[in-house]
Amino acid sequence: MQGEGALEQEKRVRYLYQVDKQVASATVRRGASGGSQIYAPAPKPRTPPETEIGFQDLRRREQSRKARRRRYRRRPKAFLVLALLLMGLALLPPLLQREPVSRVRLPTVWPPAAGPLAAAPQPVAPVDIGDLQTGLERVVASHPGTYGVVVFDPSSGKTVALDADRTFAAASLGKLPALMTLYRATAHGELSLEDQISVLPSDVQAYGTGVLYKQPVGYTMTLRECAYHLIKESDNTAWKMFTRYLGSENIQAELYRIGAYSTGYWIPNTTTPSDVMLMLKKIADPSYTSPDLSAEMLDLMTNTDFEDRLPQPLPEGTRVAHKIGSYETTFSDAGVVFPESSHSMRDAYFIVVIAEGTSEGAARYAIQDMSLTTYQLLNGPGASSEGARGDEDSVRSPKSSRE
Repeated sequence: MQGEGALEQEKRVRYLYQVDKQVASATVRRGASGGSQIYAPAPKPRTPPETEIGFQDLRRREQSRKARRRRYRRRPKAFLVLALLLMGLALLPPLLQREPVSRVRLPTVWPPAAGPLAAAPQPVAPVDIGDLQTGLERVVASHPGTYGVVVFDPSSGKTVALDADRTFAAASLGKLPALMTLYRATAHGELSLEDQISVLPSDVQAYGTGVLYKQPVGYTMTLRECAYHLIKESDNTAWKMFTRYLGSENIQAELYRIGAYSTGYWIPNTTTPSDVMLMLKKIADPSYTSPDLSAEMLDLMTNTDFEDRLPQPLPEGTRVAHKIGSYETTFSDAGVVFPESSHSMRDAYFIVVIAEGTSEGAARYAIQDMSLTTYQLLNGPGASSEGARGDEDSVRSPKSSRE
């Protein structure tokens, strides 16, 4: 009996198992065919599980976003540039129709000939530079001492030189580099000639020429006024003030810039006739500073307190813009000479004479002799010393002009 009961129980379990299996199978089929489901399906992942976003992809996406932002930012700038260009094109025609305006007023260094019907200048015969060379050699041989001489004639472009590269004591010829540097800086807008400068205790040079050493410490003036004392009176205190104000290294650099490599500024204060000629040419050249500033420098060098060397033997009406120097047994004069009735740089000539190893009177006489010889040979046989500044005795006398 018990064996039959166990068998019956096992059959019932198998039957229930088959029923459950059939029910589960039917449920799966209804879900697949669109019927109702007992449980909601699991959400599908947006990214397949076997695919991962790498670092390179992220960087490319970020770069792409930045590039789009940059393009958006550039658009307003492009529109602004385009608008400005269109406005410029619209304003250009009226501007082109205006009359041109002269930006530079060319100064008249000397008053022009009186009257509108003034006679035109007559052509001058070509100068024989060989005659000038011979004439100057003869003058040098007739005077004691050692001489360095250089003459430049702009009309022919020729130069006569006698020992022009010899080194001499510059004395007050060394004030020309300070003048050049001052006016060059003014032309470049680095300073104004109306700026003020005061006398410091270290500036006072109580020797030689000039009057500023008599002023009290703290005495103030403009740079233009100080330049007047520097050149017109050859004031040594003004020279020291400019050396401090401009800087000796800057003045030396300006000398190197123009090619005056043989000049030692301040200490040892030496130069050559060739270097002094370079300085004169720059001072007289309007393009070095400006027409106004060049004319002003030449004015400062005209009618100075020392007119007894180059200017002395020349005819009245001759203009000489020059600078002298005196130190121990070295005496010099260098300048630009404009013959009488001439108002043009084309008629001018440049002359530098430095004497060494002689007395002041002998050097003065030699410089006057060379000045007159050069004037006569460059201005033709009709040129003479008639009407010269002072009589012959005053020309040849050892009048003192010590600096």
